[in-house]
Amino acid sequence: MVNLNSIKEKINRMSHSASAMWQLTYDAFIEHDVELITKALEEENKLNSLEEEINKEIIGLAKASVGPKEKSRVITYANIAGDFELIGDYCKDILERIQIKIEEKLLFSEDAVEEYKDLYRKTKGALDEVVFVLEKDNPALIKEVLRKEEHIDSLVDKYRQHHDHRMLDGECTPMGCNMFLNMLDFTAAVYYHIKKIAKSILEIK
Repeated sequence: MVNLNSIKEKINRMSHSASAMWQLTYDAFIEHDVELITKALEEENKLNSLEEEINKEIIGLAKASVGPKEKSRVITYANIAGDFELIGDYCKDILERIQIKIEEKLLFSEDAVEEYKDLYRKTKGALDEVVFVLEKDNPALIKEVLRKEEHIDSLVDKYRQHHDHRMLDGECTPMGCNMFLNMLDFTAAVYYHIKKIAKSILEIK
């Protein structure tokens, strides 16, 4: 029987790095702090390294005599690792916008900031629950995460409409407008991959 403990431990570490990066991304936005951007990117490097290590281990397992059940688990863990790495990529995309925001001294309206905060909190809540399930190593717990699933796409559409009204009222600059929309979309993408991870965890048997 294949020992997946090493891969599971690395997946767990990826979940913590993704959570830390998401928190640091938000903090950098709120505090306008470039040092926090640097710290967040350090977490992305950890995510990339861990995914590479996991992939090497998976390739090693593939060369071994692996039964259908173990092979299915290996594929699931590979998918989870890939989704965590993509969460890091989207955080990096947001961080690039925050870097520009700081350098150009751009300001968002109070409403825009509150809307971004709301999306951040909902996404963080889902990510925290995934981290908890992985720590407990109990895939059955993920059912509660999926039961409470937020309709992020609908919320993003709603906030886009709010943004259009603010733009027509002259409350934001063209650069600020594009940046805000990018951050909404990237946040929705992060949530999407958290949801994918949750569904993958449910497949682990």
